[in-house]
Amino acid sequence: MSIVAAIVSLMGAIISGVLATIITLTINHKSEIMREKKQLVADIFGYRFLLNKDSGVEKFYAAMNRVPIVFKDNKNVIESYDYLHRCSLINDAKERSRKMEDALVTFMKELCKAINIDCENWNDSKILNIFGA
Repeated sequence: MSIVAAIVSLMGAIISGVLATIITLTINHKSEIMREKKQLVADIFGYRFLLNKDSGVEKFYAAMNRVPIVFKDNKNVIESYDYLHRCSLINDAKERSRKMEDALVTFMKELCKAINIDCENWNDSKILNIFGA
């Protein structure tokens, strides 16, 4: 084997190793982001019963406050999150309750879509009716 052939073989091995590492890191990064999104959605669904409670609500709020960071790349989730927040600031309790319910359903469905959970056939009660309420 000549020196040129040895150098070409060595370069090929180095390049293939670097490419394999880059591809692996990229796949792992995307997988970790999706895992974080799924965990956050599970936390929000799990703690949503605390929304109208007097104590323990900080767990729900902590999960909600992570949404803009974790879902920064999803326009629909951020828009529905912002709308839910605006609805929470309505002074009239009756109007706030009605709009919050609709906004919460929309927000939860957008979260599900963002993590590839099919929720198209879910009605509002699937999200609003919860255990422990």
